[in-house]
Amino acid sequence: MKMVKSLLLGSAAGLVAVAGAQAADLPVKAKAVEYVKVCSAYGAGYFYIPGTDTCLKIGGYARFDAYAGAVGTFRPDIATTAGAGFNGPGVGAYAFPFSDKDDADILTRARGVFDMDARTQTDYGTLRSYVRFGGEWNSQSGAGSGPNNAFYFERAFIQFAGFTFGYTQSFFDIGVNYMMTTPFAGSNTWTSLIAYTAQFGNGFSATIALEDGANRVTGVQGTNATMAAAGGTFGSLSPFGFNPFLATVGTGAGLGYQNWQGGNAVPDIVANLRLDQAWGTAMLSGALHQVNTLDQFALFPGASSSDQWGWAIGGALILKADMIGKGDSFLLQASYAKGAISYAGMGGNSQGTASAWGKVDIDQFGNLTGAYVPLADAVVVNGFGDYDLTTAWAIMGQFRHYWTPGLRSVVFGGYTKYEVPLSTVIAVTDADMWQVGTDLVWSPVKNLDLGLEVVYSKVSADVPLQAVATNAIIGGSTDVWSGGIRAQRNF
Repeated sequence: MKMVKSLLLGSAAGLVAVAGAQAADLPVKAKAVEYVKVCSAYGAGYFYIPGTDTCLKIGGYARFDAYAGAVGTFRPDIATTAGAGFNGPGVGAYAFPFSDKDDADILTRARGVFDMDARTQTDYGTLRSYVRFGGEWNSQSGAGSGPNNAFYFERAFIQFAGFTFGYTQSFFDIGVNYMMTTPFAGSNTWTSLIAYTAQFGNGFSATIALEDGANRVTGVQGTNATMAAAGGTFGSLSPFGFNPFLATVGTGAGLGYQNWQGGNAVPDIVANLRLDQAWGTAMLSGALHQVNTLDQFALFPGASSSDQWGWAIGGALILKADMIGKGDSFLLQASYAKGAISYAGMGGNSQGTASAWGKVDIDQFGNLTGAYVPLADAVVVNGFGDYDLTTAWAIMGQFRHYWTPGLRSVVFGGYTKYEVPLSTVIAVTDADMWQVGTDLVWSPVKNLDLGLEVVYSKVSADVPLQAVATNAIIGGSTDVWSGGIRAQRNF
């Protein structure tokens, strides 16, 4: 019995020792996992960043575009902003506005974009930061360039206590566009800025902003538009007094005036009054834009300059039309500008301005048909370096209609008028541009758009296409059919 007891005690001691050793090897009890929590304060899609009181929303899209008669984002081949469409990668190509068989008829682009919206509630209201960026592949990226990848950047701003700091939509603009293309009529420009918005209640607000004019500068025309190529000339006679095929012209040859633009020392001053209601939105806006010009006879370091102030006014109206169809809406926009023509649109581009409209076709005999119209904020008016401001005005309308919840279309029309001073001593011309278009977008499932768009654009100058100096042309009329298809998945 004594022996059995000793055996049992020894076994128990051994079990305790083994159990103690195993217990020592066990991990310390983990802290409770902090799961991501939904943040409902700012709408759907926001969640709390773990360990913070900041709400974050992540989104973006993947997109494929294919264009005909257009370049990036369905921009028609009818302005300097569509330069990639005028100079293919072959030998001896002509740049804008010359069109020949070296140019591609179809271009493609694939783009991926991410955006992040972070918001935190503070004693001064919501602190918000927003970033939108991505990358893209283009089948033709620029004049004379083949396929390449590119960085895409659209937004980076901070909002706090009524202030906005960063790169975003100009406060001159309504910031709404139902089309895939950006119309030439009406401003839709992104820029870097500092702004303050005061909210007065009932949807009424006012904003004052200092905006960088980099994406608003069109240029100062101090000479006739001439052929731009090293050692290149137009050559001898054709129906317009020259034959470009009899000339030795390098790749990239095109038309352009000498730009006497001085560096701006003051940002654009922009203000708006805005009313947001259940029926839609109404906005009035204005802008002041410095036009700095170099002394025409002093193009050297330290050259003198002088400035004038251009200005612009604009109005926009969004009217919801649910009585026609749920989600239907009208968009109307009009603007007038003097010495600040970007505020009337002009370029069909959200980043940068157009310095000319037109398209000039070259046949196998060297004959030219089409149009070329230089655009500038100011033009020289005498031989003493004096300049006058140009003017532009535009009106544009769009109507978006939902045939079914998953099928919608847009019809739009726009008109832009450009006018130059009569006293100028260089070759310039008044001109206008008409645009009409439509699209059809099918969304078979949520957040997937499959679309087709067609746009007709026409440029008409007040004078016929003609030679105005050695290697210089101006005037004429031309039209372009453009459009394409888009597949886009938003997330």
